This record gives sequence, structure tokens and C-alpha cells, in this order.
Amino acid sequence: MVRRRTTTNAWKPLEAFWPARELLRDSDRLIPEIENRYREAHPNNEDAGPGDVRSWRESVYWLASLLDRVGLDQVWMFVEYRVGAMNPVDVVLAGYHPNGGLSYAVIELKQWSQAGRPQPNPAKGLCAECRRAGTGALCGRCALDLVYVDSYGRNKKHPAVQVYENMQSLKVHHAMFDDRYVHLAGASYLHNLKDPDSQWIRNVSPRPGVPTFTARVPRELEEFLKATFSAESGAGAAEALLERRRTSSLIDSDVGAVVAGHTRFSLVENQLTAVKKVTEEVASPSTGAKKVFVVSGRAGSGKSLVGLTLLGWALSTGRNACYVSGGVASRETFKRAALGRRSAFATLNSIADNRTADELDLILCDEAHRLTERPMKGSYSMRPGESSVSVVVTRAKVPVFFIDGDQRLFSDEVWSPEALLREVQSLGAEVVPISLDRVLRAVGSSTYDTWIRRLLAEDPLPWRPDDRDEPEPFQLCYTDSASTMERFLQDKERNKESARMSAGICWKWEDRSGTDPEVAPEPGWARPWNAGDQHDTPGVPKRRYWATEPGGFGQIGCVHTAQGLEYEWGGVIMGPDLTWNGVGWQVHREHVLSKASRIREEKDLALAIRNAYGVLMTRSIRGTVLYSVDPGTRRLFAELGVQKL
Repeated sequence: MVRRRTTTNAWKPLEAFWPARELLRDSDRLIPEIENRYREAHPNNEDAGPGDVRSWRESVYWLASLLDRVGLDQVWMFVEYRVGAMNPVDVVLAGYHPNGGLSYAVIELKQWSQAGRPQPNPAKGLCAECRRAGTGALCGRCALDLVYVDSYGRNKKHPAVQVYENMQSLKVHHAMFDDRYVHLAGASYLHNLKDPDSQWIRNVSPRPGVPTFTARVPRELEEFLKATFSAESGAGAAEALLERRRTSSLIDSDVGAVVAGHTRFSLVENQLTAVKKVTEEVASPSTGAKKVFVVSGRAGSGKSLVGLTLLGWALSTGRNACYVSGGVASRETFKRAALGRRSAFATLNSIADNRTADELDLILCDEAHRLTERPMKGSYSMRPGESSVSVVVTRAKVPVFFIDGDQRLFSDEVWSPEALLREVQSLGAEVVPISLDRVLRAVGSSTYDTWIRRLLAEDPLPWRPDDRDEPEPFQLCYTDSASTMERFLQDKERNKESARMSAGICWKWEDRSGTDPEVAPEPGWARPWNAGDQHDTPGVPKRRYWATEPGGFGQIGCVHTAQGLEYEWGGVIMGPDLTWNGVGWQVHREHVLSKASRIREEKDLALAIRNAYGVLMTRSIRGTVLYSVDPGTRRLFAELGVQKL
């Protein structure tokens, strides 16, 4: 496709995207729409050139018709796609892979009718080394990477080189490609190239894995497309491409300082978006219904980091703000670290009793998925009156909830994302949803996050720790011995790297001193649970500080003390409550000793137990060691390619 250069201000995102079927059936309307969107995105509001428009009418239309012909008319087509500093991509296809998961393809379309081998003269288009040599010969790279195009009178990049560069650019600007289970392919198609003497172009491979197709062998492109996409609607993949864009902007580390000692982190992507939207609303409230921000994200996506950043910003700018949480351990840990600002951390009961309507500028409710229907009165009962959600919404001018539906574990944790939304709307407020789509805890390893999600969803994937160009930063191992796990993690502790062991609640927990070895997953090895909050055992942290205080390594943590917190290395002991039977997870109710045992429905119990292990498996930022008492579960880890200690 023809490119028009500009040296002025940056382009706006050019968003012209439809299912292939729609673009094919309604091209007379949509091609002018692409022209309009090109003009709106251009820094100087210039029109597209005739060559661009011709390409949209011919090349893009031809690709849409091919997708339709092979039964892929629900794959979405992004035309002239660009965002940020990207060069425009002729077409990005978005859909789902035949083997499952998101799938994308970068397609470079060329209208060339001839393609000659690269020539040393004219020198235009050659590398500096070839131009300086002036020998009439080409270096190995130019001989492979270039094509002589007679209509331009010069050497041009081989289309496969352009595709490869566009694929790398797409990865840089979109978070989902950090996940190696997201499929990304690329190819070029020269749909006018029927000349027999030009077919050499598809027989060289300047970038391995990036094929070049010509009109003379259309079947090859059809096979490529069918191997890359399934026939299902690509709407979800299209949404992901739009939602998971990175931003190059970072919030100033001195503005909105993180309250709990995490100032080494910078906000990125939708974390930054959440902070900007909330701070703008606090600074200048909009008219109409009260806005209630609901920030959703999986474990490790930065929900607490965003909340603490917002709290720091509010307090430093003189706003009246409070931080509440459904998790006692995380709230108290953050409170202890927030020297001089501890009064900003409150219980929901104190908010309900001591604050009037709209008295606070901002309430930040972390771990909303752990809230009970109404604020808790004492340890085991709920107070009468308004709901937990109502307390937050009514007492703040700007309420913010942070929620992860996958971390709801027990029957009294009633606020699913859907229930939260309904309750907010019933209070006459407007929900403003923000999704933190990228997992950052595991050294930014979306690959590990995907692996855990698929494992617990009974659709496990082989572990893909490394490839030659992009080594996986997160270390995943398994062991057939709890003592081996302990020795490995103890070495990390000796090297001043925080490490903790946790387990499912399937051993009795009668001692609260942190000394009685009740967790006994194998003969000859047993360790105590983490202590309670009322004990006087020297060197043993209170329950709420188990994950962060020195001395916590000697006890086994549980989901209550780990949720919402993190450490560098984690060991997870899977007990007899959850085992792999060869085709799926089997829950053994007789071994469930937590209050999850009160859940009556078997399917709900199974979900709660899997969610609990999901929480434990996503606390680490550098590596996780898995150990199961069940040989079949350990065999699954081995079959998936997880390294054995």
C-alpha cells in the first residue's frame, strides 16, 4: 500500500475495524468511512492518497472476500491500523485460534505485478555499507532483505521484513502479546503477482516464520488463514486489541506517592488511566448521577497499587479520603507501613458509624469481592441496616471499588462484579468500569497468569518457560517433596529474597501460637500454620503480618493471610481437598476444613476451592514451587513440562 509521510505532530489512533463479512457486504459505505477516519487521525487532517484508497477498495476487499470464501467471515479486520508511534499496518486480523485462545495476524498487502531481485544500482534503498563499497555487489543482508520494484525504480524492503517489523511494533504497543499463549502470525500477500519470473520472492525467507504469498498459489494463503483462525466471532479478540494498548506515559513518582512503601513502582497502561479518571473526578466532579468507579482485575494486576496511589494523591492534596478493604491482613499491613497517614485506613464499621453522606471526598474500597453483604459486627455476625456497598457509595463524593470475581472464596462473600454493579445502580449512581487487564505481579509474566487460569479451569496448557529471543522471567517448578520445596525456598530467604510457603486449608487448625506442626502433608515433615493475632510467641509474626514480617517463613500461610499481599518466592502445598483425576479437578469435601465447607452446591464448592488455590499460586513476583500430596496431580505437572526440583 502507498504511504504518505508526515513530519508534524503525532497521529491519532486510526480505528477502522469491522468483521470481514460486513466489510465485504457493505464496502461502498465503509471505504468512505475509512477515508474519513484516516483524515481524522492525520496530524494535519489531510486526505488519504489515491494509492491508499485504491488499496482499500481492491486489496482489502480482496482479503475480505478470501476470508469469506474459507468460512472465516467473522474474523475482524483492522484496516490501516496504528496506535502510538506505530507505523501503519495494512490489515490486522483478530479472532480465535483453532486450538483456542486469542489469535492475530499482521497482513501486508502489495499490488505489485512484478518483483525483481535486488540490484546494486541504483544505490537508493541499500544499506550504508553497500553504498560505501560501490563494488556492484550486495552484502548478505541486503541480498536477502530487499526486492527491486520496477514501478518505484528502486530497491524496497522485502514484504516479509515489513511484516516482521510490524509484528514487533504491535507487541511493543499492546500488553496481551506479553502472553506467549496469545497467537500472533504474520504474512504478506501480493495478490496481483502472477508473473512466473517473480515467484522467487516466496521462496526466500528473510524473516523465518513470516511467509510471502502470491496470486499464483492462492491455496497457500487459504491454508495459512485456516491454520491461524477458527470460524467463531472475533469480536472478543477485537475488543482485547483495543483495550490492551500500552501508554508511554508514566505518572510522576512524586505525584500520588504510593502510601505503603511501593514507590519503586511506576503506573502503566490502565493503572494510569484509572488514576487519571478518578483524580479528575475528585478535582472536578461531573454533573448528573454520582460516578462510582469499579476497577476490576485479576490477582497481580495492580489494584492495590492503584488504590494506594490514589490515597497518597488525595491526602497530599488536602482531600478527605479513606482506604477500606475486605481483607484485614492487607489493610493492616498497608496501614502499618503508612507512617504518618495511618488514620486514613479505616474499617467499614467506622465509616458507617462516624461518617455522614458525602462527607469524604474519596473512599477507596480494596478487595470488594471479600466484603460481606453488610458490615461485620464483631467476628461472626453482620450488623443490621444498609449494605456494605451502600456505606461506601453514600459516604463518599467519589467512591472507588477494586474487585476480582475470581477471588471470591466463601458463601458470605456476596459481591460478585455483577452483584456489585446492580447494587450501585440501585442506589441511583453511574458505574464507571475500568479493567486492569495486564498481570504485573509475576515479573510481568502474562504467560504464567494464563497458565494458572487454564490449569484451574480444567483446560491445562504446556508450560512454555523460554524461547531463544524472549526468555520467560518467571520461574515455575514442582516437587514431589515438601521438604525439597522448603530447602529451595530457604535458600532464597538466606539470599535476602522474601519467601513463603502456603497451603490449602485441609489440615486442622487448632493452635494459634504458630508453633504446633499441624500441617503434615508427608511423613516426617510437618510445620505450624501461621499464628493468630492474639499470641505472644517470640519471633512469630501476628497473622496479619505473616506475609511481610521477618519470621513468617517458619509457618504455613493460608488464603486469609496471603490474599492481597505478595512476596518474591512462593511455595504452594496442595492438599487432599483438590486432586487431578486425569480429566479434571476433583474436590473431596471431607478434606475441606475451611468455612468453604458450608457451601452446599458441589459446583460452587469446586469453584471456591480452585479460586483459593488460584490466590495462593499468584502471590509470588519471581517464582512459584508447586507440591501436591496427590501423585496424579504431580504427574499432571510433569506432563505439562513444569521443571521438577
